[in-house]
Amino acid sequence: MNRLLYFLFFFCGLLVPLDASISADNTFTDRTIGEFREIIINTKENALFVGSEGAIFRLWAYNINDTGENVFAKKQLILSESEESECRSTASDEKLCRPSTRFLSFTNNMDSIYVCSSVGMRPEIRLLDSNSLQDQQEPRTEIGICVVDPSFNSTAVVVDNGNPEEASSVYSGIRTGMGGENHLIYRPPLTKNGKQVHASIRTIYSDNKWLNEPQFVGSFDVGQHVLFFFREIAHDNSFGERIVHSRVARVCKKDIGGRNVLRQVWTSFVKARLNCSVSANFPFYFDHIQSVKRVDKHGETFFYATFSTSETAFTSSAICMFQLSSINHLLDTGLLMEETANGQFSVTADETPAHRPGTCSSNSHSISDTDLHFAKTHLLVSDSISGGTPILPLRDHVFTHLVIDQLSNQNVIFSFDSIHRKMWKISHWKEGNEWKWNLIEQQTLRIPNRINDVALLPSEFFFVTSKTGVSQFSVSRCSDLPSCALCSLDPYCSWNAVNSKCALKTKTNEKSVGWISSSWAGRISPECSAVEKLAVKDVYLGDGIRISGAKGGIWQKDGREIENDQRHLVTENGELVILEVGAEDAGTFECLRGNIVLMKARVVVHENCARPTSVAEYRSCQREWCKKADAYKAALNIWSDSNKKNVQCKANGSNIHH
Repeated sequence: MNRLLYFLFFFCGLLVPLDASISADNTFTDRTIGEFREIIINTKENALFVGSEGAIFRLWAYNINDTGENVFAKKQLILSESEESECRSTASDEKLCRPSTRFLSFTNNMDSIYVCSSVGMRPEIRLLDSNSLQDQQEPRTEIGICVVDPSFNSTAVVVDNGNPEEASSVYSGIRTGMGGENHLIYRPPLTKNGKQVHASIRTIYSDNKWLNEPQFVGSFDVGQHVLFFFREIAHDNSFGERIVHSRVARVCKKDIGGRNVLRQVWTSFVKARLNCSVSANFPFYFDHIQSVKRVDKHGETFFYATFSTSETAFTSSAICMFQLSSINHLLDTGLLMEETANGQFSVTADETPAHRPGTCSSNSHSISDTDLHFAKTHLLVSDSISGGTPILPLRDHVFTHLVIDQLSNQNVIFSFDSIHRKMWKISHWKEGNEWKWNLIEQQTLRIPNRINDVALLPSEFFFVTSKTGVSQFSVSRCSDLPSCALCSLDPYCSWNAVNSKCALKTKTNEKSVGWISSSWAGRISPECSAVEKLAVKDVYLGDGIRISGAKGGIWQKDGREIENDQRHLVTENGELVILEVGAEDAGTFECLRGNIVLMKARVVVHENCARPTSVAEYRSCQREWCKKADAYKAALNIWSDSNKKNVQCKANGSNIHH
């Protein structure tokens, strides 16, 4: 897609399809508890785990309303009256006193659920059995894993393997302190067999060169490292405006800090800017990372992330994809920055010590104090990591969440705007060395409140939590697609050529005769051209007509685009409406998305009787049609008489033969 089209997205909105709205297939609520928040899914067991104010739930992913004994469980979070009273006396907001989950994760090969909750403004850690949600150990208070205030953006990841002494641990990006003034990437003390084997380790929260008011959005256990994705204040410009950049930071799991310098502080911390922008002479940057998801495919690890522009400008969003290999290469080899009173400067390779910042060591206590002094002040790589061509750059929305469905020939991205409760479904695939994308559909979700979190059961359902419940939506609405072209573009659908209907793709119909589905990402099946029927619309002068289309489609007649005017209107569902039909409206109309013909119809205008506008014209037109009707009746009588004679002749001939 060229640069002109990108700017049409931003400034004209010409390429953004209008949307429809859809209702949830199922909705789970529980009036005894408060807001529903975090959600994770075990796709092997089809089990959905939901955290909320007051409880944790285990739901069946195929029907979240099923509360049968084998698929449903509930764990109540309880706060005693004395604890609640004590909390209310100190809390700035009584809502903070409600027991509420802040972080859920799988551990122990998904047999257990690691839970961090705020219970009376006290962070409480639980380890629950993933089937029954019963406690597997005594709950404990532990600071630094999750935040008390849910308005603070934090992240955490459970790392079971690769830590010192092979002790399981949690790594968190978090704000601590009474006002959340301390910003940390933190690992609590490591214990094994109930005994502490290593002290806690963190970033330096009093030095904003490490982290400057970060907003964390994701963290991942990758090989020998843990990665953190966040946005932070990069610097202040001459106008006093605070410039935000998106970052990825990396630490080594084996890191235990320095012996003297950087004691109980990361010796391996290093970070770089994430670049999600439209290339031009004056690049258009999406600087605010909002969410991130990991995809492991074909031996490579990718991170899909949503970005937005500054809230002070007109809001725009996009999705960018980063490769782990590119991240590691830059963090391993890129020039490091030194920040002084006169600004930031790149340090040459010759000035970098033998033990480069960010390098993992089997024993970080053995790193020299000189090298650690350098690492303490050289944390940022000068170059940025490219996210490639932005996917679905769009104005007036903030993409706050996303989930990725990994299919064999493409990745299907589901992106969400939590405030407007909108969803975009996008096909993303690689063709040669180039990545391409195509918007499949856009919908408004009929839920009463903003989206808090999302999860996906691959090729089946996506789930969203909101204040009042959990909503379950099918990944596709095949029966709503009116043409073979639209049907075959959706990776979840297949077209029945006999019935001319679109249905959910299954292993059976995908290979059956009479069913059409595209095996190429982003392309219409070539078989559609053979079965697609050209719709013929017969109309008379002055009539109105509506032609079925597709959301986001552009209508053309004889190769020329049709623009909205007094007589022509394209509806929000992509239908073409023509009022006061004239002779010039006869011809073939095509609905296209890009260069792909999605729908086609031929309009035939009959000019022998225009629509009457007065009683006299109506009676004149009626007499004209009566004459034609009489002529048709006379012709029908002649045909009927002739047919009877032919039948009689055949009967007589048969008798003569015998």
